[in-house]
Amino acid sequence: MYDALRELGITDIERIEKYTLRQEGDEDILKIYFKRKKGDLFAHSMKFRHGRSKKMAKIDSGTHKFKEVSEISPTIQKLTQELDQVVGRDESVADFKKRILNDIDHMETVMKRKLDQLRSDIDTLD
Repeated sequence: MYDALRELGITDIERIEKYTLRQEGDEDILKIYFKRKKGDLFAHSMKFRHGRSKKMAKIDSGTHKFKEVSEISPTIQKLTQELDQVVGRDESVADFKKRILNDIDHMETVMKRKLDQLRSDIDTLD
Protein backbone atom coordinates (compact mmCIF):
# COMPACT_ATOMS: atom_id res chain seq x y z
CA MET A 1 0.00 0.00 0.00
CA TYR A 2 1.17 3.56 -0.76
CA ASP A 3 3.69 2.35 -3.33
CA ALA A 4 4.10 5.75 -5.00
CA LEU A 5 4.91 7.43 -1.67
CA ARG A 6 7.39 4.70 -0.77
CA GLU A 7 9.08 5.09 -4.18
CA LEU A 8 9.75 8.73 -3.23
CA GLY A 9 11.49 7.50 -0.10
CA ILE A 10 8.71 8.43 2.31
CA THR A 11 8.65 5.85 5.07
CA ASP A 12 6.91 7.80 7.86
CA ILE A 13 3.53 7.72 6.14
CA GLU A 14 1.64 7.88 9.44
CA ARG A 15 3.36 11.22 10.19
CA ILE A 16 2.05 12.95 7.03
CA GLU A 17 -0.11 15.85 8.15
CA LYS A 18 -1.01 17.63 4.90
CA TYR A 19 0.25 18.39 1.42
CA THR A 20 0.07 21.14 -1.16
CA LEU A 21 0.26 20.91 -4.92
CA ARG A 22 0.88 23.89 -7.16
CA GLN A 23 1.98 24.55 -10.71
CA GLU A 24 4.95 26.71 -11.61
CA GLY A 25 5.54 26.91 -15.33
CA ASP A 26 5.92 23.41 -16.73
CA GLU A 27 6.37 21.82 -13.32
CA ASP A 28 4.09 20.61 -10.58
CA ILE A 29 5.44 21.16 -7.09
CA LEU A 30 4.26 18.76 -4.43
CA LYS A 31 5.10 19.65 -0.84
CA ILE A 32 4.39 17.13 1.90
CA TYR A 33 4.24 18.32 5.51
CA PHE A 34 4.87 15.97 8.42
CA LYS A 35 3.66 16.21 12.00
CA ARG A 36 6.23 17.78 14.26
CA LYS A 37 8.18 15.35 16.41
CA LYS A 38 8.38 16.02 20.12
CA GLY A 39 11.27 18.37 20.77
CA ASP A 40 11.46 19.67 17.20
CA LEU A 41 11.15 23.40 16.75
CA PHE A 42 9.74 23.23 13.24
CA ALA A 43 7.65 20.72 11.35
CA HIS A 44 9.49 18.76 8.67
CA SER A 45 8.49 18.97 5.01
CA MET A 46 9.66 17.53 1.70
CA LYS A 47 9.34 19.20 -1.70
CA PHE A 48 9.19 17.38 -5.02
CA ARG A 49 9.26 18.92 -8.49
CA HIS A 50 7.83 16.95 -11.36
CA GLY A 51 7.50 17.91 -15.02
CA ARG A 52 4.04 18.13 -16.50
CA SER A 53 2.95 15.77 -19.28
CA LYS A 54 2.71 17.47 -22.65
CA LYS A 55 0.43 16.55 -25.49
CA MET A 56 -0.91 18.07 -28.67
CA ALA A 57 -4.59 18.98 -28.58
CA LYS A 58 -6.70 19.98 -31.56
CA ILE A 59 -7.94 23.53 -31.01
CA ASP A 60 -9.81 23.99 -34.30
CA SER A 61 -11.22 21.05 -36.19
CA GLY A 62 -11.96 23.16 -39.27
CA THR A 63 -8.36 24.26 -39.83
CA HIS A 64 -6.77 21.27 -38.08
CA LYS A 65 -4.75 23.52 -35.77
CA PHE A 66 -3.08 21.95 -32.78
CA LYS A 67 -1.66 23.42 -29.62
CA GLU A 68 0.70 21.92 -27.09
CA VAL A 69 -0.97 21.65 -23.69
CA SER A 70 0.39 20.40 -20.40
CA GLU A 71 -1.40 18.39 -17.77
CA ILE A 72 -0.62 16.83 -14.45
CA SER A 73 1.49 13.71 -14.83
CA PRO A 74 0.09 10.28 -13.96
CA THR A 75 2.77 9.94 -11.27
CA ILE A 76 1.60 13.07 -9.45
CA GLN A 77 -2.02 11.96 -9.83
CA LYS A 78 -1.19 8.65 -8.16
CA LEU A 79 0.70 10.45 -5.38
CA THR A 80 -2.18 12.82 -4.67
CA GLN A 81 -4.63 9.90 -4.57
CA GLU A 82 -2.45 8.17 -1.99
CA LEU A 83 -1.96 11.39 -0.02
CA ASP A 84 -5.72 12.01 0.00
CA GLN A 85 -6.17 8.58 1.58
CA VAL A 86 -3.48 9.29 4.17
CA VAL A 87 -4.66 12.74 5.23
CA GLY A 88 -8.33 11.97 4.76
CA ARG A 89 -8.82 15.08 2.67
CA ASP A 90 -12.41 16.11 2.51
CA GLU A 91 -11.87 19.70 1.48
CA SER A 92 -14.78 22.11 1.68
CA VAL A 93 -15.26 24.99 -0.73
CA ALA A 94 -14.10 27.41 1.98
CA ASP A 95 -10.92 25.37 2.55
CA PHE A 96 -10.29 25.22 -1.18
CA LYS A 97 -10.71 29.01 -1.45
CA LYS A 98 -8.32 29.50 1.46
CA ARG A 99 -5.75 27.22 -0.17
CA ILE A 100 -5.99 29.12 -3.47
CA LEU A 101 -5.61 32.46 -1.67
CA ASN A 102 -2.55 31.10 0.15
CA ASP A 103 -1.08 30.02 -3.20
CA ILE A 104 -1.72 33.52 -4.59
CA ASP A 105 -0.01 35.08 -1.55
CA HIS A 106 2.96 32.76 -2.01
CA MET A 107 3.19 33.63 -5.70
CA GLU A 108 3.06 37.37 -4.92
CA THR A 109 5.90 36.97 -2.42
CA VAL A 110 8.04 35.04 -4.89
CA MET A 111 7.36 37.54 -7.68
CA LYS A 112 8.14 40.52 -5.42
CA ARG A 113 11.48 38.99 -4.41
CA LYS A 114 12.37 38.28 -8.02
CA LEU A 115 11.40 41.78 -9.16
CA ASP A 116 13.42 43.31 -6.31
CA GLN A 117 16.40 41.19 -7.33
CA LEU A 118 16.09 42.24 -10.97
CA ARG A 119 15.83 45.92 -9.99
CA SER A 120 18.91 45.53 -7.82
CA ASP A 121 20.76 43.94 -10.74
CA ILE A 122 19.79 46.88 -12.95
CA ASP A 123 21.02 49.35 -10.31
CA THR A 124 24.42 47.64 -10.21
CA LEU A 125 24.75 48.16 -13.97
CA ASP A 126 24.60 51.96 -13.63
